[in-house]
Amino acid sequence: MSIPATFGIERLNIVIFALKSSTLIPYVLYITKNVFDKEELNKMYGILESYMMRRMVVQATTRNYNHLFTSLILNSVLDSDSLLSRLKDAGDSTTYIPTDEDVENAFFTSKLINLQSKGIIYLIESSIRPADSAVALLGIKSYSLEHLMPKKWRNNWEYPDNEELAHKRDSKLLTLGNLAIITQSLNSSIRDADWETKKQGKGATKPGLSLCASGLMTMVDVLSKDTWDEECITERSRWLCQQGLKLWKLC
Repeated sequence: MSIPATFGIERLNIVIFALKSSTLIPYVLYITKNVFDKEELNKMYGILESYMMRRMVVQATTRNYNHLFTSLILNSVLDSDSLLSRLKDAGDSTTYIPTDEDVENAFFTSKLINLQSKGIIYLIESSIRPADSAVALLGIKSYSLEHLMPKKWRNNWEYPDNEELAHKRDSKLLTLGNLAIITQSLNSSIRDADWETKKQGKGATKPGLSLCASGLMTMVDVLSKDTWDEECITERSRWLCQQGLKLWKLC
């Protein structure tokens, strides 16, 4: 099922279940049972989403999450101000809140597993969609992750000037700026095709990005591009970062 743009349990469930962050469950159950002000509860859900997603983007360790969330229960942390204060005070390397600068750097450099990349882009997509969008947001399981510049770019894409630039391209195409959620996996002949073919596809049986990503706000600018290269990936990383920092404010 789709999720709302505003913080709440529906969005946090994506973090817990789709992104496999089950260590949150005891504390989430605790505050759900004991915080009766709906607005305050949603603020707490939002803080937890923001905390988890900022750390996911920067590839921070999950090693001490059990201890952290158990301590929040033991210390009866039942309001948003106390929760944020506790998280900010948890400043060691295993539980710190990544700064805006940390997050920004990570959007350009982190190479995440597909599940994490998909979740980050999906949560951003859900937060920026207009309320009157003609295309409904589907549940996260309805989307697949696609590399805009394919990993096998050497088959059909122009080669850089030298081998060093080719290796840099191999690294850059794994970052968030080159990744997209689409409604169905592309046929292999489309996935690795040149940019124009990848956008337009090869008829109804082999659709391209223009059809499989139609209506997604995270793809509007991408689909307007006549070419796709390292500069475009950098631009999109910057744009995705801006959306992420607006959504997951903590610092």
